[in-house]
Amino acid sequence: MVLTGRNWRAGVVLAAALMVAACSTSPKAPVAGPGEYVVQPGDTLYRIASKYGRSLGDIARWNNLQDPDKLEAGQVLRVVPPGGAASAEPSPGRERPERSERAERPRPPRDLAPEPAAPPASRRSDWAWPAPGQVVTGFNGTSSKGIDIAGSPGDPVASIGAGKVAVTETLRGYGSVVMVDHGGSYMSVYTNLRAVQVKQGQQVKQGQKLAEIGSADGARARLHFEIRYRGNAVDPRRYLPAK
Repeated sequence: MVLTGRNWRAGVVLAAALMVAACSTSPKAPVAGPGEYVVQPGDTLYRIASKYGRSLGDIARWNNLQDPDKLEAGQVLRVVPPGGAASAEPSPGRERPERSERAERPRPPRDLAPEPAAPPASRRSDWAWPAPGQVVTGFNGTSSKGIDIAGSPGDPVASIGAGKVAVTETLRGYGSVVMVDHGGSYMSVYTNLRAVQVKQGQQVKQGQKLAEIGSADGARARLHFEIRYRGNAVDPRRYLPAK
């Protein structure tokens, strides 16, 4: 049917009304405020914490997360300490409050001062090696964020120290992965595992068995191990007891 004259104008008006109605009913995309982050599809709490140099425990505590595994796309998370949002840059689309040219810029509290990317290297008497094998790949901070320890399939992998299991998941090419939060912004990461024997949220002791060495995607059996401080990889051999 061809619309002409009054019918054509009525059709245009109807189409415009439908477009306005559709725009008014579509949900608004969540916007992150200062010190906040909008969860994207596929995000995990570990990836978010690493991106912002925080520990999983901090992010979970600041957002009252009962189950850190259950993140939803579009969820807005605080990624700075409560009271520290003022130091973060405002998100796009939000206007900065007008200030007098003579107004003195407030100084951030001392407890919000940025911490160094990595602490001075110091061997920890409360930590032990996760596996007894020989180190076959060292740390360089770029292509290797940790060390590879030789072993055989089924060899036990132990927690280097006391802490809380933050992550247990399986990643393609890495096998099963376990991450332990030791407090003080330190995290230990164990990959290329099988037969994981701990659960997320579980408290573990030094030397407690976490899993067994596996062989992800048919690769040679070895443990890939990392130590991270505020999300940044550091050389494990500078913190573990000398061999």
